[in-house]
Amino acid sequence: MMEDSDRIPLTAVDRIADGNGLQMVKAAIPYFPAKLQKTFSLYIKCMEINNMLTYYNSPLSACSDHGEHEDPEEILNELRSYATAEQRQTMDRALNLFQTLKMYQECKDLLS
Repeated sequence: MMEDSDRIPLTAVDRIADGNGLQMVKAAIPYFPAKLQKTFSLYIKCMEINNMLTYYNSPLSACSDHGEHEDPEEILNELRSYATAEQRQTMDRALNLFQTLKMYQECKDLLS
């Protein structure tokens, strides 16, 4: 069994697609008769597409600030949750570089 700390969190897009609990239905699919597994899997994918279309066609999605993040540090910190250990190490090196560059810029500004 997978530990809670080992689970990859749902992305914002997956949370939108999930709607009202499609993850539970997905978890139940292996327990359905073999003939129904394919049908339910396809049905769930259609529901996810419908949820995505509904969300992105709603006036509320136009008001959200999603997609407005241009800060590379913020993006890397968000992506870390979905990365492998090796990828996280690479991201951490990049984040450390960003921090070093910020400190350098602050020192340079103080001396100017």
